[in-house]
Amino acid sequence: NAGTEADVYISVYGERGDTGSRQLLRSQKPKKFLKGQTDIFAVEAVHLGCLYKIVIGHNGLGSGDGWFLDKVVIKDPITDLDYTFLCHRWLDQGQDDGNIARELPVTDASMLPGRQELELKREK
Repeated sequence: NAGTEADVYISVYGERGDTGSRQLLRSQKPKKFLKGQTDIFAVEAVHLGCLYKIVIGHNGLGSGDGWFLDKVVIKDPITDLDYTFLCHRWLDQGQDDGNIARELPVTDASMLPGRQELELKREK
């Protein structure tokens, strides 16, 4: 029961702004968000520069809406950089802390150490 049939949304944040909330619609797999599966989506947006966080979640609808998210990797086609956002948590009203959305900072500290410090200070 680690997959979800709910609608999944992502917002990507970079030094030049953010994408706003975008639904992840068409995976390269026939059925998306299955347990143990890697899904690949194309999200069109203006170039955001260096990425520093994402917000990802779902609408909580559908049978088996709870979802265990391992990680998100965003590949920037312009700079050819990969940005990894680790989660390793449930997005489920009945599991973990009950949240169905997570804010995830970029995990590679060498990418944007100053920006990450700023974000962490804002959170505190």
